[in-house]
Amino acid sequence: MGDVIPVAGPSVHLAPAPGLTDDQAQVWRETVEARSADYFGEDAAPLLEEYCRVVVMCRLLAVQIEAELVAIGRGEPSILKTLLDMRDKESRRLTSIATKLRITNQSRYTPDKAAVKARKGSGGKVWQFGKTGA
Repeated sequence: MGDVIPVAGPSVHLAPAPGLTDDQAQVWRETVEARSADYFGEDAAPLLEEYCRVVVMCRLLAVQIEAELVAIGRGEPSILKTLLDMRDKESRRLTSIATKLRITNQSRYTPDKAAVKARKGSGGKVWQFGKTGA
């Protein structure tokens, strides 16, 4: 008789961590479901959890900054500066965590591989766009 090959059950994506807000859990689901079910293991959960918090914080700061820009004539410039500084700090955390989770292009490609991908993905020469070929 031949070897029996076990049949794997359906793959299941990592469930959102307990304690996340609804918005943070939505970021979790969007991030996890954009990749194969085995991409994120339990060991990545704490970093992924923080990534979701940072994404939501960046979005909240963006809304607050827009509100301050609208009110800039009657608002306090120091508040806008504080918000911009906070967004800058959170944005740097976001890119750092995303790179560590390997969900950015930069983290997935070596410089040589990225250059090859860029050349292959260009879709043709600039002067070829819009031509029908007829």
